[in-house]
Amino acid sequence: MKQILTFTLAIAMLSGVLDGKAQNAGAGKGNSFYLNFKGGIGVARCVDRSIIPYSFSGLTTGFNGGFTDEWKRCHIQFDFQWSKTFLSEPSGTMHCFVPKLEFLYSCLKPSESRWHFWSGASVSSIVDFKSIPALQNAQATLSLFGNFAAEELVQCDFAYDKKDKSHPWMTAYFRFSLPLFTVASRPGYAYVHDPLGETHALRILMNSNETSFKMFPGYATDWGLTVNLRNGNRISFGHSVSFLTTGKKSVYRYDNILSTTYIQFLFKI
Repeated sequence: MKQILTFTLAIAMLSGVLDGKAQNAGAGKGNSFYLNFKGGIGVARCVDRSIIPYSFSGLTTGFNGGFTDEWKRCHIQFDFQWSKTFLSEPSGTMHCFVPKLEFLYSCLKPSESRWHFWSGASVSSIVDFKSIPALQNAQATLSLFGNFAAEELVQCDFAYDKKDKSHPWMTAYFRFSLPLFTVASRPGYAYVHDPLGETHALRILMNSNETSFKMFPGYATDWGLTVNLRNGNRISFGHSVSFLTTGKKSVYRYDNILSTTYIQFLFKI
């Protein structure tokens, strides 16, 4: 089913090559609204001292959905990400749910320049759920994070039309995200609870959680190429890396690094 959906989306996108002109991928003068769909595969590595004094690693698959609104010099994007990691030693799974809202503003006025610079901020939350059957009555853990980050985006357009330089067919991009602070709700050290002693699943998972606060908890990068189709749609091929930590001095240390290669479809509405 997933293969059929992906193939259908790709055909719908590529059919636009026969129509019209490409839309500007940089700071535009008008309004452009897109629906975003992204899928990828990668690897994850996690250190979670509240579970067991080892690190986890495994193969990750993920899917993103959301929208992008480009209006004059403003760029607003909402994205919801789900990823699943197949952990090893001990074996289990890790699910991450990440809703994110960002606002960027063009540092330069809309022009026909190849280069576009965006600056802004984002707010996001991360829900990390691990299931490791080998840990028996401590097999399920739930970690929550709330982040506020500074965002920077650089774009460079290529292959201009000699008669109309405002419509490139390809754009390279690099994004850097620096979380300024995070609030975390994490399981306490060596927690153990009796699932039969509680009636609500969420109360079971959150019963041993403790709250912490950290400045500059990590970073995230994202780079790749976007092909601007002639019907206004876009296809992006890229690679992203994200790192989140509660710090080495944290009693209940948590480190998570995720490296993903992806393809993204943007449908212009």
